[in-house]
Amino acid sequence: MKYGWVVLLLLVVGMSPRKSEAQVELYGNFGATLLNNLSTKDTLYGGTGGLIVDGPTWHHMVISADIQGRFMRKSGESLNGAAAGPRFSFPLKRHGLTPYAEFLVGFARYNNSIYTYQPMGPTTDGQMQINGGIAKRVSPRWDVDLNYSYSQFYALGGEYNPKEIGAGVIYHFVKR
Repeated sequence: MKYGWVVLLLLVVGMSPRKSEAQVELYGNFGATLLNNLSTKDTLYGGTGGLIVDGPTWHHMVISADIQGRFMRKSGESLNGAAAGPRFSFPLKRHGLTPYAEFLVGFARYNNSIYTYQPMGPTTDGQMQINGGIAKRVSPRWDVDLNYSYSQFYALGGEYNPKEIGAGVIYHFVKR
């Protein structure tokens, strides 16, 4: 009987009014990543691209799936990765603004040919990202986007914590 409340909650949430719009968006942005570890701080530059598939709308919140690739580098040092996860956006009626947050998991490859004193060559490890930003609608198919990303890359015991600030565009395949 102690699971009865959980079942009731799932039934109520499952029967709540919501709508689903099959919206697919493609995005790209340019960003600067501050790559911190215990011994160095470097800034890498590059792009992020991805695909967003919108799911149901629930109480003014759009739940989507995001799949992205990130490619950052600077003279002999690079951090490239892929990640996927849920995205929660909150479209506002005024001014065409849409704040969002997402949690992504995946893998990344770090390659460093500059710091030869470090005991690591190229490595591929898991990563987690917490991303947030705001998109501004500029036309029925285009948005501009400002975002921030905090990542945990698990190389060398998890001491790498890339932080990225980026700006880009979002293309909607279906007019809104």
